[in-house]
Amino acid sequence: MANSLDLFIFVDALGWQVAERYQFLADILPHRSPCDTVFGYSSTCDPTILTGAEPRDHGHFSFFIKADPEKNPSPFGMLKPLSILPHRLAGYHRLRNRLSRMLGKHLGYTGYFQLYSVPFSKLPYLDYTEKQDIYEDGGIVGGQTPIFSLWEKSGKPWSRSDWRRPEDENIAEMRGKIDEGEIELGYLFTGSLDGTMHRFGTSGPEVEAAFDKLGSAIRDLYELANKRYDEVRFHVFSDHGMSDTKSASDLMLRWEKLGFRYGEDYVAVWDSTMARFWFHSDVVREKATQWLAEQDDGRIVPDEVLASWGCDFPGRKYGELFYSLPPGSIFVPSFLNQSFVPGMHGYDPSHPDCTASWLTNSEKNGVPKRLQDIFGVMTRSSQL
Repeated sequence: MANSLDLFIFVDALGWQVAERYQFLADILPHRSPCDTVFGYSSTCDPTILTGAEPRDHGHFSFFIKADPEKNPSPFGMLKPLSILPHRLAGYHRLRNRLSRMLGKHLGYTGYFQLYSVPFSKLPYLDYTEKQDIYEDGGIVGGQTPIFSLWEKSGKPWSRSDWRRPEDENIAEMRGKIDEGEIELGYLFTGSLDGTMHRFGTSGPEVEAAFDKLGSAIRDLYELANKRYDEVRFHVFSDHGMSDTKSASDLMLRWEKLGFRYGEDYVAVWDSTMARFWFHSDVVREKATQWLAEQDDGRIVPDEVLASWGCDFPGRKYGELFYSLPPGSIFVPSFLNQSFVPGMHGYDPSHPDCTASWLTNSEKNGVPKRLQDIFGVMTRSSQL
């Protein structure tokens, strides 16, 4: 049997402030520190964790981008006839989820795929970025290999949970691996806290119950590991934090009254907390930029700020202009949500609400100060 175990437990949206407020697993993971995140959502953060690369280099940011009719035509042209559906029916989440599963299978996508609430009339102008599983070789757009390729080359027995499966199943499977005592490296994926805080915000009985349930499950794994191994190193970490939503912006509705023609004058993606634009003429770009600069909902993100965040993508792949909301505000409606959501992330990465967490019982392989550094800790763990 193996005599040591490094288990890396990914907890989606476990922000530093929330982790400390609940003193999450403080009894078994005493070494605790904030971890700077990156701009964007999990679609940006997760590839950063898995590769250690900057977003501009690994090539992932948000799911939807402007399609290029010549180089990367939209895979959604077949959905245009659905634009005649009534707005309420077209945005029905069960219809969207079922259609997403069917379409993803038809297109051969192995990565996370979801149509969300993108209007069917807009989809034929858009392309999708996470077409392949980023946890597997070949899934990262920039060509980097995820950490698990290095684990495989190390020769150490390892295990990784499947992000597609329910959290309880992943925890049970990891428990079985630990009980066998054969793995030396493990990666456990959990997403329940993210879903709960999106629904209820960062406090309340539902959130406390979710923290208690996950904490109890991890503590159980820790106790079992200490019975099966001589050395046990548990590392709990996140991709970003979560903000309580306090206001809703109707900027998209106001924008659409200006008379700019989608697909002819411009293309835009309205994420929950930011809007990204591509313009088809200098005249439209100037008028749109001036109008957006006059709106007090948020701000146009300067190019130099995007560069400092590692999000100055070659060819402005993810947008020529970024308009970002302040923490606590979301677009309602947007391409990702049609109604108010109590908890959200995807803001200025320097804001305290956005800071991720690093909780561990051992600092033997280093303390990551930012998401990019987690890759180094996982790499060093495979080289002991």
